Order: sequence, then C-alpha cells, then structure tokens
Amino acid sequence: MSKLSFIVLAICIIIIIQTGGAAYGHFFGATKNIDNYQVIFSPSPSTPIAGDNSTSLNFSVLENNSNIYNVYTAMVVTEKQSGNIIGQVPYKFQEFSDIAIPYTFNDIGTYVVTLQTRIAGNEKYQDNPLVASFDISVGNQLIPFDELMLFYVTPTAVAIAGISIYLHFKKKL
Repeated sequence: MSKLSFIVLAICIIIIIQTGGAAYGHFFGATKNIDNYQVIFSPSPSTPIAGDNSTSLNFSVLENNSNIYNVYTAMVVTEKQSGNIIGQVPYKFQEFSDIAIPYTFNDIGTYVVTLQTRIAGNEKYQDNPLVASFDISVGNQLIPFDELMLFYVTPTAVAIAGISIYLHFKKKL
C-alpha cells in the first residue's frame, strides 16, 4: 500500500468517524428518559459563547423514540451555583416536538437549562409538565473544538488529499 493510499484511507476513516456514519431527523445530544419519553438537548454551538446572539438551544421531545405533535413548551435558565433564574421563555405551542430556542448567555459560567413540556392528550403531562433539566457550560472560546474539527480541519484534510491524488495521477500521465 502506497503512502498516498494510506493517507486517503486515513482521511476517509476520520470523516466517517466525525460524521458518525448515520443520519437521523432528531437532534443528537444529552438525553433524559422520563417514563416513555426521551428529551434530547443539543445546543448549537455545543459550547455557547457568552454574548453570542447566534446560540440555539435545541430539544427533541420523543415518545418511544418518535416525534410527538401539538405540545406546549417553556424554558427556564438558571445559574447552576446560585440557582438564580436568569432567563425564561414562556409556554408556546409547538406543532412538532423538535424545538430550537434562540438564547443569548450574557456571562461565562455553568447553567441549568430546563425544558417544560405539556403534552396534549396525556393524562399525566397535559396539566403538569414533563420536566427535563440539562447542565450547560458557557465559555469565551472563539471556536469550539468540535466545530473547529468539522468546519476547518476536516475540509482542509480532504482538500490536501484531493490535491495529492491529483498530483500523483498527473505524474503518471
């Protein structure tokens, strides 16, 4: 096996590992299981940056790993250490249980994000919400590591591999 073939194979393996080799319609992230429900939390970026207004707090509320419809959700953000509430999003009707909530964290620190979901037609969670809480750290890093790898390192490695392959075959002609 030539060096070039080995490099191309290594790059392909890295890309497959980074993308996970699978595609789903739901968010990936921390999961809380409550009765037959799963609540998935996936912030974007994965480590929010203080003062960045492009942060999205993404949730999937699933019943037996399937979407549910016609839910009402609210969100509460508290400081982890003090327990003080720093932000709230009131109940809002969601037609689909994959939810993205824009949110700006003002300060660096560790927070608890709590999603409250009222599920129409469910005796238990129609009046008393399904509650799932997740810890999140907010930093000041310019580019989170996973995004650095996904958006910069991987495309650069693929470009270098492509150029190497092109030059290798050009010399053979």
